[in-house]
Amino acid sequence: MLRNRKRRDIMKINKKQQVIELLDTLIEAITYINKNINSDYKFMSEISLQAINSVISVLKNSEKCDVKLYELSNIVHRNIINIDKNLVTNISNICDETITTLEEMRNLIKYQVNKKTNIVFMPYNASMWNSLESIWKVANNDETCNCYVVPIPYYKLVSTSDGDTNAIFTYEGNMLPKYVPIVDYKNFDLQDLNPNIIYVHNQYDDCNNATRVESKFFSYNLKKYTDMLVYVTYGILGTYPVSFYKSFYSFIGTRDFDKVIVQSPAFELIAEYSGVDKSKLLSLGSPKFDALVNSLENQQVSEYYINKFKDKTVLLWTTNLMKVINGRDNVLDEIEEVFKLIENNSKYGLIYRPHPLELIYIKSKAPECFERYNNLLNYAKIIPNIVIDTTPSYYEAFKISDALISDRSSVLIEYMATGKPVLIYDIGLKREYYNDNVFDIFANYIVGEDDMTIHKFIELVINKKDNNKQKRLDALKSVIVNADGSCGEKIHNNIKKYTIENSF
Repeated sequence: MLRNRKRRDIMKINKKQQVIELLDTLIEAITYINKNINSDYKFMSEISLQAINSVISVLKNSEKCDVKLYELSNIVHRNIINIDKNLVTNISNICDETITTLEEMRNLIKYQVNKKTNIVFMPYNASMWNSLESIWKVANNDETCNCYVVPIPYYKLVSTSDGDTNAIFTYEGNMLPKYVPIVDYKNFDLQDLNPNIIYVHNQYDDCNNATRVESKFFSYNLKKYTDMLVYVTYGILGTYPVSFYKSFYSFIGTRDFDKVIVQSPAFELIAEYSGVDKSKLLSLGSPKFDALVNSLENQQVSEYYINKFKDKTVLLWTTNLMKVINGRDNVLDEIEEVFKLIENNSKYGLIYRPHPLELIYIKSKAPECFERYNNLLNYAKIIPNIVIDTTPSYYEAFKISDALISDRSSVLIEYMATGKPVLIYDIGLKREYYNDNVFDIFANYIVGEDDMTIHKFIELVINKKDNNKQKRLDALKSVIVNADGSCGEKIHNNIKKYTIENSF
């Protein structure tokens, strides 16, 4: 009894195996009828009719069904009706034909079960590869899959003084890690491969004002070549008010994605409320955390950093794309103040890490700030205890730094996993705009909250008086699931299983 129950559970899990078992049952039933033509086989023909109806129902409800397989199922259905109602003169020939057709159906499905799954990863910005990498690593080690990493070009959009927009062609495939084998997009034929799954981390299509991929890589064009287009959010969400994410997901709901990975049950609810079909949502976390977990364990610090910051308290300062755009000269004043603070104290070190697109975006959206900001960066480069970090990965900076200064970038939440103090240096943080059930951003230190300043924050870092540590770690648990490094594996297994089971 237990063995039969286990067998039924397996059938529920694997639709292809379920159909194969139904076809085996049908072959046995039609064989029985063929051997007992002169007896009463009505009960067996009725069972056969129920079985083929179940097969057809599964095929109809699948995401994708081979036309030939569906045609064969209809032939079997017609033959069984003729047998059941005794509408043919030579039942034995019809039984033989039906068995042959059933065997052909079974072989078609078994071929699909044994066929490798073709998966394509299409990153566009090298610094954002970590939002896909852990999924790729698992898929690449899966012997049942063929994996292709196809970095795609994009354009940096820069507004000119006369109101036009310059589109600067950019390709960063050569900036991906050396261990990632890449395929040249110019020689890659999506139509020919017709991959089972495509992963992307760009949802904007033609609606981004900062960057834009080529139109042939817009979601609605990629969807033509796959039955499973998966969108993985690049950033870690939670640092902005809930209203921001409603708009974010409202836009995603208009794209042609089959599955959307969200980082927590709270964001699943926000996405569904905002118009994303619930059936498309998978609350599995963020692959960026897999890369982070791995880096915290294995990241090596270069001799350059070790020597430069020896015996110093090192601060990491990251900025998001909109920081200067939103704050203009006030933000530039803040940056200049911190640069001078570090310059004037040899006990401190600073790694300043601007958003990779920030400078060009400021030139486009806040041109009056461009020259001053660029001069500040050039000035900082000659200060001995400051490093302007523009490398694709920030994990080394995570490793060597003692604390983070940030605005509301997604790096803030990632850094919380280190257990080190975090100071938010931003404008417009009002408690009434936030929901602690989504993310308690006020678990971090915030300039202006409780009289907190840059100077006070540095003092608490130096004196190791981080009273908010446990509160931060609790907030981290609520904002993201699978933050233990297992997200990529769970995404791959879930998407692959769904894809295999829902196509025939």
